[in-house]
Amino acid sequence: MTEPTVLRTPRARRYVGRLRLVAQRLVPATASSPAEAVQHMTCLQAQDFRSGRSAVALRSGCAVGDVDAALNAGDIVRSWPMRGTLHLVAATDLRWMLALNGESILHSARRRHSELGITAQDIETARMAAEERLRGGRGVDRPGLFAHWEAHGIATAGQRGAHLLQALCLRAHLVLGPIVGRQQQFVLFDEWIRTSEPVDRAANIADWARRYFRSHGPATVADFRWWSGVLQRDLAPVWDAVRADLVELVVDGTAYFVAPETIAAWEEHDAATLRPQLTPAFDEILLGYADRTPTLDKQHMEQVVPGGNGMFKAALLDGGAAVATWRRKPVKSIVAVDVSSFDGALSKRAERALPGLARRYPFAP
Repeated sequence: MTEPTVLRTPRARRYVGRLRLVAQRLVPATASSPAEAVQHMTCLQAQDFRSGRSAVALRSGCAVGDVDAALNAGDIVRSWPMRGTLHLVAATDLRWMLALNGESILHSARRRHSELGITAQDIETARMAAEERLRGGRGVDRPGLFAHWEAHGIATAGQRGAHLLQALCLRAHLVLGPIVGRQQQFVLFDEWIRTSEPVDRAANIADWARRYFRSHGPATVADFRWWSGVLQRDLAPVWDAVRADLVELVVDGTAYFVAPETIAAWEEHDAATLRPQLTPAFDEILLGYADRTPTLDKQHMEQVVPGGNGMFKAALLDGGAAVATWRRKPVKSIVAVDVSSFDGALSKRAERALPGLARRYPFAP
């Protein structure tokens, strides 16, 4: 086994954050298809659908319209593969992700289901009614499906409908597919996703870990376990094989793992990681880790995630670090952003870059 590289420079932690930009394909602007970008990332948080589509566009060098086309073609889908949160994933990957995590997420929701009066029979009744409505390649948005359930005597008020939807998606009965207007349609999983990678628990966990460290590294084992929901007892049997494919960096006594191709790409793109860039709300560059300090200093966490409520604001990066939050200005004639700096004034470099960053940013409708 290759000996780990120990980094002792004062800025070593920030170096970790800059390497993550390369691994996540935020640097350089990689020209690829949206499906390839999602496949590389494995999962991108899409609780906020507009931000999720922008995140894919940033990493593929495509327009948001290209991301929507990939969703409408069935190359990308949206579901709850991990952490009980909506993500964009490659359609071929979703079945094995749900096989790993679906039942554990449902188990964690048992208490809430009990509070809402949701029984196993309720879920089964909702499934049969949904299949009746959707069979034959039809789709329906969330309000339409709720109305159909209500017509069949299935109550949806008070979060019942949302939890029934999630339960059916977690069990691979439904999935969010094409966009009609501005709403994604729910469709039958087996009709929309015709090809899936094999379900093999040990192999899937090993593949998931390799892909995480390739797309998010340098990262720790704790980062991966938090992100994916994979338990240590399941990771342990495959970890040695996964680790053999990675480079280990030790920073302040903490072991980080990263793909060798990220280290190789750094040689060409290190300067580009210092350039300012706008990242969406809920972006993986911050949300994709248990420890976000290589990119976001602890004293600024409250400004990005107020009250620790899990609602990540869009962030401006400069020099590889988050330095401000931002939002689009309500100006019709130009594309501009309002920026709230963490420490007063932005750098001159960031000030100069902002107009161009705003014009080029892939805003989703």
